[in-house]
Amino acid sequence: MWEDENEGFVACFLIKKDGSKTGQGRRGYLEEGAWDAIHVIEVGPEEEENTNYRLTSTVMLTLTTNNESSGTFSLSGSIRRQMSMKLSVADGHLCNMGRMIEEMESKLRNSLDQVYFGKTREMVCTLRPPSEVVQLRIPES
Repeated sequence: MWEDENEGFVACFLIKKDGSKTGQGRRGYLEEGAWDAIHVIEVGPEEEENTNYRLTSTVMLTLTTNNESSGTFSLSGSIRRQMSMKLSVADGHLCNMGRMIEEMESKLRNSLDQVYFGKTREMVCTLRPPSEVVQLRIPES
């Protein structure tokens, strides 16, 4: 945390989730996987009972699989979003910042799921259709 020139302050929160084979967050067939999030919140000076908060978040995602059923597959990407809110300081700055970060992480997770995974799934199924789809296209004799 540090003071800014507008009589407010800035806070930075870093979140790292390790989903690799040897990591604590092991998931399914991942050989390697990481979710690195950087959240920077600018907190404006208090105006009566409210304060302006501006959150800038960046998430970097890396996934790699390597097994017989799916083969070797690697996916990496990043996404950045901003949001601003005017909130009451009655609950305190930390609670307000925590709620904003949780909301943003949820939005980013959904966005990554729809954009990266949705488009990747679409491309993979176009290039390498699942066996059921291939069987449906074979004309009957």
